[in-house]
Amino acid sequence: MGTVQPSVSLRVARVESYDVISSLSPKNCNDSSYFDSLSHKCKSCGIFQTASRDRLSCKCDVGRYPGYSEKTKSIECVSCVQSFQSDTCLKDNINCELYDIKVLQVIGNTTIARCLRCPLWHQPDASRLSCIPCSDKCHCPGDYEDVNGTCVKDYFSFPDTPSIFAHNLDGRTYTSNYLREWVRPAAAKCKVEGGGKYCEHLANICVLTDYNYDSQSACAFYRQLSTGFSHSIYYDDSQGDYLLNSARINILKDQTMEFVVKQYGLDGTYQLIQPLRSVFTSLCCTGVWKQIQRNANIYESCSLHLKTASIADMRFYELYFVDLAVNQSRLINVPVRVLNFLRGGVQRNKENDISRWQLTKRFFNFDVAIGSNQDENIDFIRYLSSFTIRFSVVQGEKSLGLRSLYATINYETVGSLENRKPPLVYFAVKNVVSMDEAMKSLEVALSVLSSFGALYALIRIVVWYIRSDKATIDLLTLIRLLIYGADILGNVILTVVFFFTFYWFITFRQQEEVTVSLPAAQEEQFIKDLVISAFTLKAISVLWMTGEQCTVDIFLIDWESPKPTKAEVVSVWRMFFVANEWNELQVARKSSTSLQVILVLLALKVFQFERFALETPSTYFMTETLLNYSTVLRLALGLFTYLIIVLVQNVLNAAVFERYFENKVQRFTDVCTLSNISVWVRVYPRYGFYVHGRSPHGFADIDMPTMCQQLQREEENLCAQRGLVQGQDTQTFSIFFHHVLLDKWRKFQTSQPSGTNTTFNVRNQFLTSFLDHAIRDVDYEVRDRHFLETILDMEMWWNMTFNERTVFYNDGRNCFDSVLFYGNETTLVIFELALFALVDIFCHCYLTAAVTVFIVYKALQFLRRNKSSSEISSLFWLSGRGKKMFSNVAL
Repeated sequence: MGTVQPSVSLRVARVESYDVISSLSPKNCNDSSYFDSLSHKCKSCGIFQTASRDRLSCKCDVGRYPGYSEKTKSIECVSCVQSFQSDTCLKDNINCELYDIKVLQVIGNTTIARCLRCPLWHQPDASRLSCIPCSDKCHCPGDYEDVNGTCVKDYFSFPDTPSIFAHNLDGRTYTSNYLREWVRPAAAKCKVEGGGKYCEHLANICVLTDYNYDSQSACAFYRQLSTGFSHSIYYDDSQGDYLLNSARINILKDQTMEFVVKQYGLDGTYQLIQPLRSVFTSLCCTGVWKQIQRNANIYESCSLHLKTASIADMRFYELYFVDLAVNQSRLINVPVRVLNFLRGGVQRNKENDISRWQLTKRFFNFDVAIGSNQDENIDFIRYLSSFTIRFSVVQGEKSLGLRSLYATINYETVGSLENRKPPLVYFAVKNVVSMDEAMKSLEVALSVLSSFGALYALIRIVVWYIRSDKATIDLLTLIRLLIYGADILGNVILTVVFFFTFYWFITFRQQEEVTVSLPAAQEEQFIKDLVISAFTLKAISVLWMTGEQCTVDIFLIDWESPKPTKAEVVSVWRMFFVANEWNELQVARKSSTSLQVILVLLALKVFQFERFALETPSTYFMTETLLNYSTVLRLALGLFTYLIIVLVQNVLNAAVFERYFENKVQRFTDVCTLSNISVWVRVYPRYGFYVHGRSPHGFADIDMPTMCQQLQREEENLCAQRGLVQGQDTQTFSIFFHHVLLDKWRKFQTSQPSGTNTTFNVRNQFLTSFLDHAIRDVDYEVRDRHFLETILDMEMWWNMTFNERTVFYNDGRNCFDSVLFYGNETTLVIFELALFALVDIFCHCYLTAAVTVFIVYKALQFLRRNKSSSEISSLFWLSGRGKKMFSNVAL
């Protein structure tokens, strides 16, 4: 006896834009009801009908037969008076037409045989005693068309265009035999049925074509027909943003995250609800399936086995979350983001802009239908390569809730799997804990520290303004303020980014339960923007610093005088030697960039510390390759490793190398003393440095025995000390020039022609006389800095205003190295950190980042060393060809 599928209502309940259905199954239906797979409810069978054995449809009672009613325009169970008899009782009584069956009818006390026409979409079976659903050719009324066993009206309203059987296969068009054969019939049957199995078949074909509804296609037909019923495999564009950002599902405190799938065959046959693991058991053996907890992340992989795949094994799924937070459990549909989704030839779901995503509901395990050709061979197989469920657990006032619940799916294509290593299928569950509070804290930290940074920038510009002897606020002052602001703001941003990412790194890696997760795409992009900003600001600052160092005013003061017993000229080679030492000191660093890069790569790549940046909350090394690297974790790990190594280098340099081997700055001071030459540095018009290199013995142009004798006398404390002030050893000073001294120096620059011996002698004589307190109206005093002056690196200008002399500040820290790379180690390290982070967030490769840092620093070093040639020539106030020749000698 044939079966009848009653008309069904396709409405489902909605809670906060999610599709919600009951957790009922066919076994919950009684004998007089069937299970509607769309609404997921038991619905009553019609009059004279009972449920089929599988409870998925209804059939006519005994003695009744499905017939087409002209009155109701539907199939009803009509009476046959009595049950069908055997063929032997009927075969000689009457001859019937091709689409009739023979039945007995009782009229009064007489039983007669009559012919009964099979209803639409049915045909006689082999015995011609009953009607069965058409499998080949059906009897159709005159205005209907037989389409693969279905009587269809207006079949030709679905045009037979090439686009409906064309499939986009990795950018090229593939003509599918399956699409040619089934798209139009499925659409026609769906139109006749108004829902049910045939519409599900059309929906499955749409899923196979990557939801592409451009031009005429299975998806275009489906979207056209699905306007009449609410259960669509597409989410409206207006729902996507709400589902991903605002919709909330309340859950119990200790609730297990249970997911199930509603299964369909390729032809649209409903195949009950199964646990989520059934998706992966249909692809490969997954081993032990882990229970999904709300506060844990899961990463699984398995090898694909499609050698025995067939159309019968193809499954289509809709993913549901089992909601236990209500009195009666219900199923909430989980939106699906299919990365292969095509619209206008673009895979929009791969874009970062959430508003352009198209969320859908259905996916498949593998596809051997689209790639089958007319010879029944398979040209290619597509399979589900990755499946990730992502959600965010949020703490409400009274209960926990889930937000941003969706699944991300990607399909890949392979040819024959014979003689090749099976590809892997990846499965992950990611709990993206809400980052709202963390991002607010990040913004607050940036705001507060930036405010203090702005205040410090104002202090620095005021100090520079006084040191530069400015009378008005001009354009250069504003540019200086911006440079100082860029330098400080770059430091603030990178510091905040480092501490926040390092906090996420520590808490995420050590947690057993996911209480802190990694930032989502939007927050991650915000952090990337911060790194870009920090690098840009630090690059501007470093380039300005380099240019400023190359333009300082330097003069070498020669204390050597001809010996009184011999009329000899003082040799210039001592000055050559000091100039060369100064030139080598230009790009000296407290840490080695080459060693730094090697050690960083050794730690991250060779020792594989890089694996700590994988997206898994555990502290052990993962051997699986399915995990992705987190940008935030990579940022924290890379910055931390780079910073630790550079700190170790600087500590060892200060504690060991400079103390027991070589202090480069102190060595330069010693060279100046042995050469009897002092260094006069003017950084700003009213500020500079002085390195006192006057020999306590009076002469330096001597032979080796005399030099050794002098050093022996110093060791035995039999001569004066090296300091500028008698009885002190301080040799380095920072200077705040008095305006009288500044005026006289300017007169030298304007009145004396450069490049002559007279020029050098006059200026040398002036400075030696000044340092010996031999000029009445130009004098100086030596003092220590106050605590606040030391902390802020400034001079109390209210004292400087009424001061009548130049002030030399005792400097026990060799602060003249601020015009060298050596004294700007922190600035250079922060610049390297910003560059390292910038390259890695775009390349996700520590090797590329480290090599880039090395190359950029070497370029900066070359620029500084090359520009120092003009600086070296200024030591002697040379010009023209003499500058070039002397620079080459000094180098």
